[in-house]
Order: sequence, then C-alpha cells, then structure tokens
Amino acid sequence: MAQEAAHHPTRADRQKCWKRRDAYFACLGESNVLDPTGPEAAGVCQELGKKYQGACMKSWVEYFNKRRVLEVEQKEILERMRAQHRAAEKKAAEAKTKA
Repeated sequence: MAQEAAHHPTRADRQKCWKRRDAYFACLGESNVLDPTGPEAAGVCQELGKKYQGACMKSWVEYFNKRRVLEVEQKEILERMRAQHRAAEKKAAEAKTKA
C-alpha cells in the first residue's frame, strides 16, 4: 500500500491484510520465530512476508509486529507468575500440615 496517506482501507482491504498477517504469523510460529523483524525471520516465510507487507499499510505492519512480540512476552510473564503462585501455595500448604 504505497499511497498510505491518501488511501483509506476498505473492509475488504482490512480483511485481506488480516488474512495475510495471520498466514505469515502462523508460518513464523511453525518455524519458532517470535520477532518478524529479527534476524532469525530473514530466511523463513519470505513469500508470505512479502504478501503481508504488500497487503497492509506500513504503520499496521509495524504495529502488528510489535504486538506479536509483546503478546508472547506477556504470556511468558503471566505463566511465570502463575508458577510462582502455585509454588507459594504448595509451600504454604506444606507448612500448614507440619504445624
């Protein structure tokens, strides 16, 4: 979408963008690549990446890429917090049974 400032995407444009994004991100996921802008992404899913970037406005691509990384990081942090909580509960239960 070269004429980003002059072109307001239609519903069909948005749906095409999302479909291409989802296909590209699925490919990255299958290849265990988190960051679409990282060096590990350079050699994988190139054709899908080009289609994604061609179907979406540049600002959207930047947003979606950042959001992908942030979501995964948030899930990892949440899982660590849950594991810590489970460990603390287990320790408290053990202490209670010993008392």
